[in-house]
Amino acid sequence: MKVLWLCNIIPGGVRAHMGGSNDGGMWIDHVLSDLRQQKLTMLLLCRGGDHSGRLDDRTAYALFSEEKPHVYSPSLETQFGIRLKEFEPDVIHIWGTEYGHCLAMVNAAEKVGMADRVVISIQGLCSVCARHYCEGLPERVCRRSTLRDLLRWDNLRQQQKKFRLRGDMECQALRQVSHVIGRTDWDRALTQQINPNIHYHFCNETLRKPFYQDSWRYDRGIKHRIFASSCLYPVKGFHYLLEAFPLVLSQFPDATLSVTGESFFASDFKKKLRQEYYFRYLERFCREQGLMGKMEFLGDLNAEQMKQAFLQSNVFVLPSTIENSSNSLGEAMLLGVPCVAADVGGVSNMLRPGEGYVYQSTAPYMLAHYIMEVFRMEERAEEMGALARQHALKTHAPEENLNRLLEIYREIAGEGRTQ
Repeated sequence: MKVLWLCNIIPGGVRAHMGGSNDGGMWIDHVLSDLRQQKLTMLLLCRGGDHSGRLDDRTAYALFSEEKPHVYSPSLETQFGIRLKEFEPDVIHIWGTEYGHCLAMVNAAEKVGMADRVVISIQGLCSVCARHYCEGLPERVCRRSTLRDLLRWDNLRQQQKKFRLRGDMECQALRQVSHVIGRTDWDRALTQQINPNIHYHFCNETLRKPFYQDSWRYDRGIKHRIFASSCLYPVKGFHYLLEAFPLVLSQFPDATLSVTGESFFASDFKKKLRQEYYFRYLERFCREQGLMGKMEFLGDLNAEQMKQAFLQSNVFVLPSTIENSSNSLGEAMLLGVPCVAADVGGVSNMLRPGEGYVYQSTAPYMLAHYIMEVFRMEERAEEMGALARQHALKTHAPEENLNRLLEIYREIAGEGRTQ
């Protein structure tokens, strides 16, 4: 069977082959390594440059460039059409709808008579994320701009508009295909609302390999340390977590908050000029609430470093305004870390009662309450984490998920095109 992948990231194995580092692997690497053992012939088309090569005699890759994810590129459609004619795949698997290249591949497949071979894996959905983009933020914060925002035409409302444009292309692509792969009630409901005739294939996600080993222990972590996986943009809900944090500190004054990524505090004039208004708002809030000395920014983490950040925390928090199925939440559950997550998107399919705490996303006071509940549990939180780990090991079981994905491929390819 010949399978073409269209990816919005470069798999670690490809980066390593080009002379870079795989940084301990990504979730897509786990799936790819499992598939490469199945004697499939694969072509990986990856967003991120201009390079091509082979990983082995059955697996080739080619990178493509895409300047703006919210702008459609007719040249990509032409480029993909050529690739399709040359490779003649039995299955065209598009990972995610968030970029214009998804629609370009769908259009290219339609033009060369391969539309029935396309399946799209739902990651997030920009058309829905756009609705929640500025949730919980004052209107003045959404409309104001720093110098950086003015130069890039990129304040929060403009960012939200770009998500809407990406969502328009996403909906167009989903209306043109017959197959999607999903894993939550949320993505099933939304894809079927966009295209009532779509064939929804259920397949859970396999996560990064390091998270299947080791498990959280209360005495190994840092007492009263809160860990969040991202503050990159408003949908991650870090502003809600900052609202909750002073309530936690009122009862646990030794509590600390760590998050991946670089510090959003403007430590000098140059950084202030490059600062987004969202981060300026967060910085001002932190200064007003006296949170500056209570926070740690961990930088960019590879898989092993991320695992250690989980294991060293007392609780993992997912305060997002919208998610499908969060990989970070899945990784935390695989390690048995006590979790508190906003009840958004597909979270309730992942984290069930007794395995962690789920709260109303717009209620930071309840987020604070459940964080403190975990703190008060002390060693007993290991029992809750163990239940989450048992669930996650089933949801993210690599062998079962691989077998299901192969079933989907065989169904889409059909006996007439199977090789």
